[in-house]
Amino acid sequence: MDSTHSSRHPALVWAESGLMGLSGPEHGPPAVASGRWVERLDDVVSEIAELSATALRTDAAGFLGERAELVGSFRRGSVSVGGACRMVAAADGVLAVSLARTSDFEAVPAWLEQDGPAEDDVWAGVADGVRDRPVAELVERAAWLGLAVGEAIRPWPPAEPHAFSEAGTGASGRQLVLDLSSLWAGPLCASLLGCFGLEVLKVEGPGRPDGARYGSPAFYQRLNQDKQEAAIDLGSDDGRKRFLDLCRQSAVVVDGLRPRVWTNWGIDRLEVAETCGLLWVSITGHGDDRAAFGDDAAVSGGLWLADPAGGCPWFVADAVADPVAGLIACRAVAQARAAGRAGLVEVAMSQAVSWVRAGDDLTAPDAEVFRQGDRWMVRAGGDEQVVLAPRGRD
Repeated sequence: MDSTHSSRHPALVWAESGLMGLSGPEHGPPAVASGRWVERLDDVVSEIAELSATALRTDAAGFLGERAELVGSFRRGSVSVGGACRMVAAADGVLAVSLARTSDFEAVPAWLEQDGPAEDDVWAGVADGVRDRPVAELVERAAWLGLAVGEAIRPWPPAEPHAFSEAGTGASGRQLVLDLSSLWAGPLCASLLGCFGLEVLKVEGPGRPDGARYGSPAFYQRLNQDKQEAAIDLGSDDGRKRFLDLCRQSAVVVDGLRPRVWTNWGIDRLEVAETCGLLWVSITGHGDDRAAFGDDAAVSGGLWLADPAGGCPWFVADAVADPVAGLIACRAVAQARAAGRAGLVEVAMSQAVSWVRAGDDLTAPDAEVFRQGDRWMVRAGGDEQVVLAPRGRD
């Protein structure tokens, strides 16, 4: 990927992105950081537009900040913007723990080997329970129970942000996209494919709707407007038959399920891609069967900020692994379609974040944040920049 980074100081890029105001302690100035990774994601957005011959209505910062802009979110330091994920200190490291579902809270006692139900203050119990345990053990036990837990590390970036398994030549002339994903990453990818002129069918299981339906109506609409809808029970023989019939008419399938789910259903994704001549896009948290959400996956990919006071690290903006993965997946589809290829595209959110971070530790030397009237400002490199509010698509 050819990069066209600006010559501006990375702290000024960060302040202008609209993401700085979502990062840092709730009380006090927003956190100064490097915005180089946002510029790298701009390169991805530009390539998507070029490959699809479609002018997108925003840059990377608009995709990264659109939920916060619609919901009116604010920074919370070591608590995620959405409130469902928190940093907690273990014996030999720091974990980002997501408790987004009722079942997650119910699983905490089993995770920490505690007797009885979770305490009234579940987060206090989590903090106490992980304090003397090693990170590796906690992550392993969380995986057994389907809990989304990531470690605050700075992993070495992968050579590519996604994996592609070739499955022959893509069938020509098809315009249908089957969107079996939920929440943010997959629906973003599918919605962009819809912007490029494809017809998107949103597929949900009966009684198991997209969890985003219970969040912000405006944000759900942003990701899913103009999609047709269908209820298909993939756990039944008739449902799988109907789904495979649709695959034979489709150009792209987008899913956000863990690989073992497809194995349990007896569906080989690569085989379907080859048989039907389509692109199958699989978005997971870590490239395996571990659960993940946008906040904990971002932390696992190295997007977190150190607390100068020595407390737990701070989250970077709002669940950014979701839009990062959605954009990476969309670019992979655009590249494969341009080359006439069928196959399986696998995007792991934490790895996509690590790739776009490209080894950057997010520090921004020689930059300072200060108050000017009712605005926060950043001064660096002999220039100043207002800390802008998060923004979405125009």
